[in-house]
Amino acid sequence: MSWKKLHAEELYQPFVWMALHHPFMVIGLAVFGVVVSLLLSATRLEFHTSHLDLVSSGNHYKQLDHAFSREFDDVPERVIVVIRSQDKDRAKAFATTLATRWERDPSIDKVLYRIPLESLQEKALFYLTAEQLTDLQQKLQQHQDVLQEFAALPTLENLVSLINRETTTALVDHVFTGFLAEEKPAGATLDLTFLRTLLQHLNRGLDPQLRYQSIWQELFTGGSDTASHDGFLWSDDKQLLFVLANPKTDTGEFNPFRKAVQKIRQDVSDLQHKYPGLDVGITGKAVLETDEMTAAQRDMTVASALSLLGVAIFFVVFFRGVVRPGLVVCTLMLAVGWSLGFTTLTIGHLNIFTIVFVPMLIGLGIDSTGIHFLTHFEAERATGKDVRAALEHTFIGTGAGIVTATLTTATAFFALALSDFLGLRELGVITGSGLLLILLATFTCLPAFLVIEERWRGARTATPKALAAEEESRYVVLLYRYPWATLMVSAIFVVLSLFALGKIGTDFNLLRLQSERTESVLWAEKIFQSSRRSVLQGELMAQSLEEVERKVALLRRLPSVEKVDSILSVLPTDQTAKLAFIEELRPLLAETTIQHQAPEAVDLVTLRTILQRLKAKFEVDRAASETSAEEAVDRNLREVQHLIEAFLARTHDMPPAQAQQALMTFQQALRTDLADKLAILQRSLEASPVTIQDLPRELHTRYVGKTGKFRLFVVPAENIWEPQPLARFVRDLQTVDADALGAPVTNFEYMETIKEGYNKASVYAMAGIIFLSFLMFRGALATVLALVPLLVGSVWTLGLMVLFGVQFNMANLLFVPLIIGIGIDNGVHIVHSFRATEKYEGERVPLARSTAKAVTLAALTGIVGFGSLMIASHRGIYSLGLLVSLGISSVLIASLTTLPSLLAILGSIGHGHPAASRSYRSRAISAISERVHT
Repeated sequence: MSWKKLHAEELYQPFVWMALHHPFMVIGLAVFGVVVSLLLSATRLEFHTSHLDLVSSGNHYKQLDHAFSREFDDVPERVIVVIRSQDKDRAKAFATTLATRWERDPSIDKVLYRIPLESLQEKALFYLTAEQLTDLQQKLQQHQDVLQEFAALPTLENLVSLINRETTTALVDHVFTGFLAEEKPAGATLDLTFLRTLLQHLNRGLDPQLRYQSIWQELFTGGSDTASHDGFLWSDDKQLLFVLANPKTDTGEFNPFRKAVQKIRQDVSDLQHKYPGLDVGITGKAVLETDEMTAAQRDMTVASALSLLGVAIFFVVFFRGVVRPGLVVCTLMLAVGWSLGFTTLTIGHLNIFTIVFVPMLIGLGIDSTGIHFLTHFEAERATGKDVRAALEHTFIGTGAGIVTATLTTATAFFALALSDFLGLRELGVITGSGLLLILLATFTCLPAFLVIEERWRGARTATPKALAAEEESRYVVLLYRYPWATLMVSAIFVVLSLFALGKIGTDFNLLRLQSERTESVLWAEKIFQSSRRSVLQGELMAQSLEEVERKVALLRRLPSVEKVDSILSVLPTDQTAKLAFIEELRPLLAETTIQHQAPEAVDLVTLRTILQRLKAKFEVDRAASETSAEEAVDRNLREVQHLIEAFLARTHDMPPAQAQQALMTFQQALRTDLADKLAILQRSLEASPVTIQDLPRELHTRYVGKTGKFRLFVVPAENIWEPQPLARFVRDLQTVDADALGAPVTNFEYMETIKEGYNKASVYAMAGIIFLSFLMFRGALATVLALVPLLVGSVWTLGLMVLFGVQFNMANLLFVPLIIGIGIDNGVHIVHSFRATEKYEGERVPLARSTAKAVTLAALTGIVGFGSLMIASHRGIYSLGLLVSLGISSVLIASLTTLPSLLAILGSIGHGHPAASRSYRSRAISAISERVHT
């Protein structure tokens, strides 16, 4: 026995001795460690679910977020209910009912569906522009007499009579921003705005099922669309109505908003049955995160089940049994249990990155340790060695390879600990430490399990199974029989893959990681399409109003900014000048008051007669329209005529009593409504300028902090889910304020830090792996050879990415440390096996059968494990599964063809014949013959 062999035996002898003499004690201590670890994890392990938990406590943006949180209350925009309907009244009724329910719901912290503008009604004139105030003054001066006459006798007959008298002028055009229409000069365009509106509402008033709509309110707002003046939260195009809410979180839960979002969806669904025809959906940051986590958890559960089933099938096929593969799994689960305890003691929590460390350890642990150990042990037992000898030879034959492979894989993950991103650092420490614990379990628990299993089954004698092994080895030799041809083909594929490098794309749109069918994703896109608004907004802080004005002015100049929402958005400008103007308006309405009369019957006959005369007045023959203005007049005339005809027809067909009752109700509502609007207008003429203290609480808390600081919201002009617009938007914000915050900023910094972290980790991992491999192999050539499967397989994978249309995204960047660890494992085991056969058996075998079997099984289980992720609806998880599967497949092919071919050439050079494996076959046949003879 050589000195090197004796040294190796002495190194592993303690593990063999413990397994042979105290197997139950070893397993008992391991189980005790798992029980303690699980108890620690159940009582002390926490879940950190915020993206800010992924950065260190000293991170600048995390400190900014804490400062914002101390100064400002949360804006209720985590959940956005979107309501779309042509019937705005039904949409508002739905929003009001839903918000009223949530205001009493203890699981909802805040809800906002409407800004109560009633407190600002008396100061409404300050919100008009100078042009609007001038227009209002002119109209009041020109039509003061008509207004007073109508207010003195507010009946339908009088109103229609006044309109009839002023057929060349709209009687009332604007109340709030223009109470009465202008007197038109000769030849001016006929303005029938109020007449058309009145006739539309008269026809509605005949239907008792329809609620009264304010004619005057429409006039106050300068048109028929009152959506932006009712306090409800409408999109810019007035097509979408929003209800905002902040649900309470489940502290300590990995998916903290899951229960709240489920209840919100149920509430919306229940309410939709009462409001059929409404298109309602929910989105927002909390919903997007919840949907992503829910989909990820669901997909991972299904994928894990499929993975376990696939791995079990491969184990049964490869090992022709269930018990021993089960022992490998038990060994692995013991180590995973220890890892939970280690994580609890050292880090104390899991985050949205490190939550995946358990399935990662399972996949990496089975691949790098247990499969190789068990495969070699069975090969040794198949040649007739007893348990002691089989364990000794297994440790000698695989120990160095397992140690080197585990250390290099762990190095790939420990390199993540050098990243500036806390999430990657913790993932690197937990996974790297877990791999070392798996190595410990493989050298202690697995041998003990095998000894117990051998004792349970009883002593066995050698059988001619080795003959089958020799037959199988012939197929292994085929993989490197023609080494130069194999290397040529490998090189061709490498060159083709390098040509494809420029076509590899990236897609760092976080929204596109999720399933395209997810409700929250669909509605986030609909919001942007409808209003060009993102659900994500930038936030800035200002110390004073002067600083707010300065920052708003700078932000509005930026091309990436669509709108700036600040305290200035809700405070009128030039209030001193407007106050002087308002004082001039006071005499014009000083004596105008509407008479409060008891309900009285509408003179239907008189009303119909006036309308018939009005209709006849519009039936005067007109020459053909020559201008667009005349064409518009013609259209308006035809519409008015149609409305009059409809009213006359309906009142003719209705029972007189029913028509009288409907019109009385409409007249009373019209009278009360006008009285209210006149009172508001008159009080507005006496109002003082608007101050911050006059703002509704909802607006005050949105813009003003607890110590008087101000908050600005910046709406992006582009779709900032895309990386380039996001980068432009964030960089522009930071030119105005380096301390800008908000979801766009944190998302951008989050992605940039992750990408930089992966880049650094890749460099550190490769450097560490090369250095560690050099130390373990004690030579540059062996180190380079061990890297061949990783390097060649990685290049092939890049070419396959183009072929399969795979792009790098924020989810599949995890491919980098995974493929480095998996790729170096194969090379280490094959090179170590190649060197071990020469050291201990006097010959070089480019690819031993047991090594080929272990490498293949490890790769296939990895492909099954990660390939099962391809059933995911979550596009990020799907892409990770596809990319890692392509990478493992490429590395496996390079491991079984390219590397053995290189080793065959080296072996040929060293032994002077083309296939050193001939002596391997001869030795195997001799050993078999000898054993059979015995």
